Amino acid sequence: MVMDKAFCLYYTGFMIKRMMKSLLKPVNNLKFRTKLMISYCIFIIIPLGLMSFFSYNQVSKTIESLVLYSAKQNFEQTYSFLNYKMGKIIDISDIIAVDQNLTEILMKPLENYSYTEQIRDAQDLTSFVTPFENEEDVYRIRLYVQDSVIYSQELVNLFSMSDIEGSEWYRLLVSGKDKILWCPGYYFASDSNENASVISAARMIRDPNDYSDTIGIFRIDMLESNLKDIVRKANTTQSGVAYLQNSDGLVITSSDQELMKSFDVESSFSQNLAGSADNWQETHREGDRLLVGSKAIIGTDWFLVSIIPYEEILSTGNTIRQQMLVLLVALTTLAYILAFYMSGSNTKRISRLIKKMRKVQEGELEPIKVTPVKDEIGELMETFNYMIHRIKILIEEQYKSGQEIKSVELKALQAQINPHFLYNTLDLINWTAIKHKVPELSSLVQSLSKFYKLSLNKGRDIVPISDEIQHVTLYTDIQNRRFENKIHLSIDVDDDILEYSILKTILQPIAENSIMHGILEKDDQSGNISIRGRLEKNTVILEVQDDGIGIDIETVNDVLNANPKESHGYGVRNINNRLKLHYGQEYGLTYTSKPGKGTEVVIRIPAIKINESELV
Repeated sequence: MVMDKAFCLYYTGFMIKRMMKSLLKPVNNLKFRTKLMISYCIFIIIPLGLMSFFSYNQVSKTIESLVLYSAKQNFEQTYSFLNYKMGKIIDISDIIAVDQNLTEILMKPLENYSYTEQIRDAQDLTSFVTPFENEEDVYRIRLYVQDSVIYSQELVNLFSMSDIEGSEWYRLLVSGKDKILWCPGYYFASDSNENASVISAARMIRDPNDYSDTIGIFRIDMLESNLKDIVRKANTTQSGVAYLQNSDGLVITSSDQELMKSFDVESSFSQNLAGSADNWQETHREGDRLLVGSKAIIGTDWFLVSIIPYEEILSTGNTIRQQMLVLLVALTTLAYILAFYMSGSNTKRISRLIKKMRKVQEGELEPIKVTPVKDEIGELMETFNYMIHRIKILIEEQYKSGQEIKSVELKALQAQINPHFLYNTLDLINWTAIKHKVPELSSLVQSLSKFYKLSLNKGRDIVPISDEIQHVTLYTDIQNRRFENKIHLSIDVDDDILEYSILKTILQPIAENSIMHGILEKDDQSGNISIRGRLEKNTVILEVQDDGIGIDIETVNDVLNANPKESHGYGVRNINNRLKLHYGQEYGLTYTSKPGKGTEVVIRIPAIKINESELV
């Protein structure tokens, strides 16, 4: 039984192996370049596609939850603010309804009620209600009194009861059971005395001795525009809407009347939602997926309702999906181009090697041109050349080795000169942009651009002294932007030597040393750098002097002679080595310094006029 099971496993593996070989047989016969292209596409396009797919799902879910959270937070804040506002109105109405002085005035019999006393009472009533009025909460308080008193025609705060007996809101107030009637603005559309659109809270004033007897009515008016502004804040989306409606389904105010009508959410739906445990629910209207939130305003029959189309919630995710698709297509195209180029580059070298090998069979012993790429194909080419012309290759390689070492040393010395300056300057650009909102960024970038243009110099190592002067001036200008113009640079170079040649990037590292390790180490972090230049016989003398903290004699010797592994003075040693390597041992740098006084660096180079061909 065990033997049969082992045989079945062996046979299954054998058949799978044969099947794989048969499937791969057509691939094995393809050209090497085609195989490379297929492998590149498989290992680049598929991972990119999967990464984009999973990234989009995660990002879209995160964005959706954040948008919903933000919308609900805004809704809750607006709801809390409305509760606070309505609570103030209710408190004011309670104060007015139970005020003893007010009720005593309204209950006075008319038989012995003189005009003088009525005028005095009118002043008292007005003085009582006007302190409650302000543009933010209470626009106006209207007090409706008996027709027979003369102050019923005051028509600012005091009005006649007969003026409202035929109105809809009066009928609802008298017949209703609630102590406060919350009135939409269109209840007062026919009121010719009202210029501003208002929303009101109306209440009856009862006789304290006979609660069934109404002795007056007052109305607290609020500006509809103020409520509209509050409701607008509940809506955080462009195509959403927020509004207030009462228990009869009538809209009090809305952030956008037309949008509210287009969604057409039934008032019963929003009222039932306000009474549920979760105040948010999805619904569909004419194919649109909507998220509806509703909560009852405490002490009123109003409901705050917010409607958010799900299409807008998902729009940011859809935008990201489109951007990711565009990026995926761009990366796939770029990957294909790179794969095509790389495969072509590799197979082209193999084809060249095969052709040379065939010519060797015909008796033509010529070396193949070796590319600088040091991969396996490059090694094959080098080995082929070694086999054909071993001695010649050894001689040529010995010659080239010395030249390459010298070139590499020069390039390495240049590359080691203060790369951190680039990072500091770029960091400065970033913080300057943030702090000053870009007013100085253009000038700074231009200075930095000129600085690196002079640094690179189209790959040339020799520049005019005038370029070096401009280079160090730009560097100091950039550093002054960083250190608030605390470094003063003075240039005193004879015009006669400006067109003499010099190795590039000589003055700038020395000036940087003066700033970083001299001037900025002082207490006030400010100082002066002077650069002087003159011609003595056949030697150009450049002097860089600062008034920094200076260095002791041991450190001076360390700067020029220390082990290159030590970090202190590394850039200056590089300059000294470059000058001696290029011009000879009698040239280079000389340091003198006095601690607390400053440092002077003297540069000596041969006086050589710049060659016009070197500037092209």
